[in-house]
Amino acid sequence: MRISTLIRSSTALPALVPALGLTLSFYVFSTHDQVAYWPYPYAPTLVQRSIEQVYALSYALVSAAAAWQGARFKESRVRESAPYRREWTVVALALSPVVAVGWLILLVPVALAFSERPTWPTPVSLPPLLLGMALCAAHGVIGFVVGQRLKPALAVPVMACGVFLLVSYPHAMEPFYLRHMSGEYFAHLGFAETATAASMVAQLLPTLSLAVAASLTLTRGHALLRSGLGLVVCVGAVLISHSIVKDWNYNPSVNVNAVRTTCTGTAPEVCLPVNAGKDAKAISDEVHRTFAVLEKYQVVDSPPKRVEEALDYGRFTPDNTKDTGYLLLSTAQQENRVNAEVIGTYVKFPCEMPQPTLRRAVLLWLEQKTGTMPGYERIAAGDPFYTPAQHQETLKAVDEVSAKSATEQVSWYKKISRSACEGSS
Repeated sequence: MRISTLIRSSTALPALVPALGLTLSFYVFSTHDQVAYWPYPYAPTLVQRSIEQVYALSYALVSAAAAWQGARFKESRVRESAPYRREWTVVALALSPVVAVGWLILLVPVALAFSERPTWPTPVSLPPLLLGMALCAAHGVIGFVVGQRLKPALAVPVMACGVFLLVSYPHAMEPFYLRHMSGEYFAHLGFAETATAASMVAQLLPTLSLAVAASLTLTRGHALLRSGLGLVVCVGAVLISHSIVKDWNYNPSVNVNAVRTTCTGTAPEVCLPVNAGKDAKAISDEVHRTFAVLEKYQVVDSPPKRVEEALDYGRFTPDNTKDTGYLLLSTAQQENRVNAEVIGTYVKFPCEMPQPTLRRAVLLWLEQKTGTMPGYERIAAGDPFYTPAQHQETLKAVDEVSAKSATEQVSWYKKISRSACEGSS
């Protein structure tokens, strides 16, 4: 059969336009912000974040279209009309356009993400995409078999709605292991994170085993034997998948620290991902300048030996130590507030919950010393009770303090730090 004829006769063609429309809607209204959030383009994040919300859509569409194809296959009596052709060849040919549409749903947002944040795909970025493509084929087989067993009017909506809910809904429910076996790798991969082989296998096995069991019904042989073999395959695969994920929480297992870094300077040595490029020097200079101010006004006795980019550790950022600090320097650089990131981390009060107005006065004083102060809007965004009048009063107090000698400013800082904790538990 010619490719053009195959496409025209397939249910994939009428499904193509709405599928692409939904895919683009997901990208524009949701995925775009996630792709644009990170300071540097990172291939594993671009791939996983761009497809995590269209897994269920692609599987549901493929399942429903394959169910229709299966019903047509049965009605056309292919087995009788073409006994000389291998049945699997005919089935694969019938399903190929349907599965191709599912793949297109996955590939389009990935292509958009890479065009928006130019970089090259890497081998470690591909597993979430390959998982989706493999399971599209598996859902195609399952849908095809269901279509041969049920009437099209029932099989199509059952597969479309059922698959969509079974794949997407586990993320809103417990136990947690269900979300790691549904076929939807909803990991929210961050910078320096990649998918693990274990997480891919756990997502793949249940659906793939069901596809294998379904395909056995298309083979010739003893029905009881085929049913028993299919049951063994499904149960075994589910048990293996469950044994992998049974102790996971809502986070899947991820590989971390998957980026190369470069370090510059001393006291502190500033380590950033190589993706920082020309920003590395500006960030390093700002870190050194801010620590010089903190030392001058006795906020810190000495800077740490090293400051590292916290993004390099994904979602598992280590705690700061005396010798090493972990800060979101790259994100702060985007907003021109590297100094605020350092100050907010290293200004310490003798209590856990200092008085907010006095704490804010100290932070604004130091940020003024390092050259960049946040406006009222930025502060108020994090404190709805902060008023313009309070802001002006705080700025006035900061200006008065800044006009004094360095010794007097150090005394003010020590006094205000104690006052901010008076009455605090």
